Amino acid sequence: MLDAIDMKTQPYPGQHMALEDFERLPKDGFKYELLEGALIMTPAGLQPEEIGGNLYFAIRKYLEQKQIGHLYGSSAGYRMRDDTVLSPDLSFVSNEQLPYGRSPTGYGNFAPDLVIEIISPGDRVVDVEGKVQKYLTNGTRLVWVIHPGLRSATVYHTDGRARQLFDKDTLDGEEVLPGFACQLADIL
Repeated sequence: MLDAIDMKTQPYPGQHMALEDFERLPKDGFKYELLEGALIMTPAGLQPEEIGGNLYFAIRKYLEQKQIGHLYGSSAGYRMRDDTVLSPDLSFVSNEQLPYGRSPTGYGNFAPDLVIEIISPGDRVVDVEGKVQKYLTNGTRLVWVIHPGLRSATVYHTDGRARQLFDKDTLDGEEVLPGFACQLADIL
């Protein structure tokens, strides 16, 4: 365990730390995640942020009509089992999962219903695949991984199914966001 995080020492990728120490990391402009006790730093590029904004706007517009849950940006964190705190690029949580239907002030102590990860230039495929599996084994019902460079998305389900979509295909909210659909090209 780290002694009270030394503000003069920058946390580094791969550093092992306890959940309590992770929660005390400084707000320094980096996006941190903790995967099985190892620190991950995940800066994004402008293109992934723009795509995230486009998708956030589309889902938010849908939720104004349906009011079935809450949509969160990349600063939201979720505590998983085994010293893991993940922060997807976008996430949706149904009202039923939220305590009293309201957002907690800290991390979610549950997996979101929908996770959206947008591949950034520095992302490693093995890391993204590991996070997808972590979400699914902790209760996430649907994961969308958007690949800007390939103009595609991969949709993952809890039963192990995965399917590839291309820019002319429709991204569907399925049972998680019933009735939500958008053409992938519209958000890329």
